[in-house]
Amino acid sequence: MTRWSRRARWLAGALGIAVVVGCGVWALTPRPEPEPRPATLDEAARLAMARYLTYQSSPVRVRVEAPMAGSTVVVEAVVDYREHHAVGSYEFAGSAAGLVAWDDRALAVAPGKQGDPLTTAGTMRATEWSPRSYTTDPLDTALRLSMLLGQDRPDNAQVLAEQGPRWLRTEVIDGKPHEVFAGPRPRAANGSEQSPLTYWVADTGGLRRVTGQPAGIKGTLVVDFPGGRAGKVPADPWQPR
Repeated sequence: MTRWSRRARWLAGALGIAVVVGCGVWALTPRPEPEPRPATLDEAARLAMARYLTYQSSPVRVRVEAPMAGSTVVVEAVVDYREHHAVGSYEFAGSAAGLVAWDDRALAVAPGKQGDPLTTAGTMRATEWSPRSYTTDPLDTALRLSMLLGQDRPDNAQVLAEQGPRWLRTEVIDGKPHEVFAGPRPRAANGSEQSPLTYWVADTGGLRRVTGQPAGIKGTLVVDFPGGRAGKVPADPWQPR
């Protein structure tokens, strides 16, 4: 074997090692996340359909979370967007628990009540509920938000696009990719260009999650749509029947 052939083999081997090492470094180097940007018209059209598709799927299961006294209150519920009623069970700090029912005008709680909300709420007497108007408390705000996330027609995609929604990122929930958007908001609103609401839109077009950070509330409101079968929601169970 000549000196040149040995050198050529050595050079080829060195290049091969460099390629393998280079590929390894490339694989280990995290790829930069795309920068947030204005939503395209197609993305705005998809966002414009999201609440309508959630309405079409109604009644739907929801999980509502709101900050409260240094902890989190969680509501597992079913919302019927066609009839504008919702009922669920709540739990706070692992101790306080009961049922809560709400619509787009008011809510009612039944502390200490247990059992499946759909079944139990439909058999309770009106006097077992404590109805009241909405307040600005985080839980009330989150429940009101949940009632706004389904509507009987799509939004106007062109108008929505003009109100500045932004594509933020792609995120995987339960093994499925979702597009995450900052919601539409007129630029003149409080001098801010970004909505306090963030939407996770599934590949099927419906909502998977919405979070909110309204002014005056410390912490984040979360409304999740985990899917699954949902039964009939009793209408205003705190009203005499």
